[in-house]
Amino acid sequence: MKTLSWQTRLKNPYMVGVYLATNAVKDAVLVVDGPDCLFFKGEYVHGTHDLHSTLLDPAGNHRIAHTLADTVNVVMDREPQLRDLMARVAQRDGVKAVLVSALPMASITGSQYDRLAGEVSEIVGVPIMEVPAKSLQTDWLDGYSEVLNSLARGLPFESGQTKKGSVAIVGPLVHRLEGDVMADLAELTRLCEEYLDLSVVSIWPSGSGVEDLAKIALAETIIALPAGVKAGKILSRRLDAKLVHVPQPFGTAATGDFLNLIAQATGRSELAKKAIAAGNALVHDTVKNVIPAGTRLALVAEPGVLAEFAGFAKDIGAIPAAGISSANPPFNELPGLEVMENAGQVDLCITNSRGAEACIDRKIPFMEFGYPSYGTHYLTHSPTLGYFGVINMTDRIANALRWWAAATSLQPTTTGPSTSA
Repeated sequence: MKTLSWQTRLKNPYMVGVYLATNAVKDAVLVVDGPDCLFFKGEYVHGTHDLHSTLLDPAGNHRIAHTLADTVNVVMDREPQLRDLMARVAQRDGVKAVLVSALPMASITGSQYDRLAGEVSEIVGVPIMEVPAKSLQTDWLDGYSEVLNSLARGLPFESGQTKKGSVAIVGPLVHRLEGDVMADLAELTRLCEEYLDLSVVSIWPSGSGVEDLAKIALAETIIALPAGVKAGKILSRRLDAKLVHVPQPFGTAATGDFLNLIAQATGRSELAKKAIAAGNALVHDTVKNVIPAGTRLALVAEPGVLAEFAGFAKDIGAIPAAGISSANPPFNELPGLEVMENAGQVDLCITNSRGAEACIDRKIPFMEFGYPSYGTHYLTHSPTLGYFGVINMTDRIANALRWWAAATSLQPTTTGPSTSA
């Protein structure tokens, strides 16, 4: 049987990223100019990848709405319909922001979504923001970032006194509202508050609502992770706040860089030095000798995590055998798809569900990680970032290696307790 290529399996479209970011702002609704398949694509997130998603609602109060544009009506004047839909959605109970986007079949007709959004927003008194229609140009991470960019441009902020020692974190990849991602947000907060004596006043996004996003106006410093680089710049200019770009703190080296860069921007270098020494010691003492020496790992993930994979593998005594990007740009610092074409070249592939399908075809042991993860869910905290993230990931990898070793070595047996006299 011919198997699908890795490239085909790993593709996630632009609108999926838009859905993920919308899912992470609980009182925002997404209006998309396009056909009804847009509604069903919400199931790429709701109830499959994210058990806590609120994108879809049994009572019909869905956070995804569409215009039912098709090949016939798409060329007609649909401005009245678009205005009406935006207004009706914006006036629903509990809605604090509306995002408006489109599929290419609708956007090429020249509809001015930004103008319509502004006009309707003035009438209903709710922020309505356009998310650029880029489905044919970019991928899911761009869709996610574009939502943050639109919120950064369009949300109103009350000018006021910033809080001394306060920071906001922009751009964590909140791909679901389960225990793994929520634990990562808690770890990002802990690194800033417990180690650097800072106050995190807002995280963009965090699964909370627009009110919490607006608290970014209190921040002296904005910390921009890879998915929040552009949004961080927009917010920094709007709020006249200091901006610092940091890596995804995946592994001890990246976590140290994360702490050092924030500490330099906020005058806390001595605190960072002590924190890094303590964090490195904690990880070393906890994970040493847990992973068998020479274990070859492959990782399928977004570029921000892949960039730190070699350091993470070193933390746990493993070999980074391959790295494959689930988004643009491609990752070329490690061998990639060629290593994954046949079993025996890696001991475990850490991958999303799409990559897991390819691993099954090739009899490669795998562990689910990232978006999408349809078969692995977390109701309790299970971080992947920061020092506790290294420890928790080591735990998961060790268990996965032992499970696969047992699964492949089990043989039917007829032996058992003797029943002879």
